[in-house]
Amino acid sequence: MKESVMKTASPPATRKLGPAGLTTGTWVPRLPFFHELPDSPPDESASLSEDRRSSYVRSQNFIVGYTSMSAGESLSELDLPDEHIVLVPEAMEIAVQVPGQGAVPAVGPALVIVPEGTSQVVATSAGALWRVFTTRAVDVVARACNNAVYAEPDPAVAPLPDHPPVPGPGTVRVYRADDIPVDPARFGRIFRTDSLMFNWFHLEHVERDTDKLSPHVHDDFEQASVTFQGDYIHHLRSPWTPRLREWRDDNHLQVSSPSITIIPPGNVHTSRSVGEGLHQMVDVFAPPRTDFIERGWVLNASDYPGSGT
Repeated sequence: MKESVMKTASPPATRKLGPAGLTTGTWVPRLPFFHELPDSPPDESASLSEDRRSSYVRSQNFIVGYTSMSAGESLSELDLPDEHIVLVPEAMEIAVQVPGQGAVPAVGPALVIVPEGTSQVVATSAGALWRVFTTRAVDVVARACNNAVYAEPDPAVAPLPDHPPVPGPGTVRVYRADDIPVDPARFGRIFRTDSLMFNWFHLEHVERDTDKLSPHVHDDFEQASVTFQGDYIHHLRSPWTPRLREWRDDNHLQVSSPSITIIPPGNVHTSRSVGEGLHQMVDVFAPPRTDFIERGWVLNASDYPGSGT
């Protein structure tokens, strides 16, 4: 009888992650952070302070805010150092005011890019909107419910530069969902600001095919997966190290909209829509992803000449 021989599997190839040069398979990434939000705007007669009708969740480089608004209410930001994003849901109307430009209307579903400086968002009709800022906006950072997570920075995350490397045009810009056709050659609907990137996926009418998932990992940036219609499962896996005590079970996190999930670098992840009804999600990154820019997928790339487009 031929003697059997047990072969030892070769270890997977390693690579360096993040600015600290962490090596795959030797370190444990930070845990994802999940926050589920209330799904209804306040009663028309309610008079709530902004901090009682808003939720803010941060990553190392950006903050996602969710605010329920009654008609006539407003949100103001003073002297922001860079651009931010407002996402207006379907059936909501707002006006964005900045000095020197007047009021710019936006009817949802729409994405609005607001220039640096002072601005005000006024709700023309009731609804709940999303805003995304960089962590250069220190006053906004202070509102985040998970600030304590970042008392020590994540060494795997590439930091934002002190100032935006490519300035925006300095105006309010509105992009309506209905004006952006589906393009199978493009991954979602990708927009950028001077420091943020935002992938606004098209509405899904059916569950995602479980034979067509896309598990992947990011080396040096966090991702926020923000759901605002339907139920999803975020499939999350932490890579093994040589130390058994550091191993984690896979996490199959089921969320109902609206929700925010922050996924640190090093975590293998993919998401799928589940259940009946419509589904929609956006992904947020900072700084803007060079791979998306180089593929020509950024729809407003012409606003940022010299950024590699």
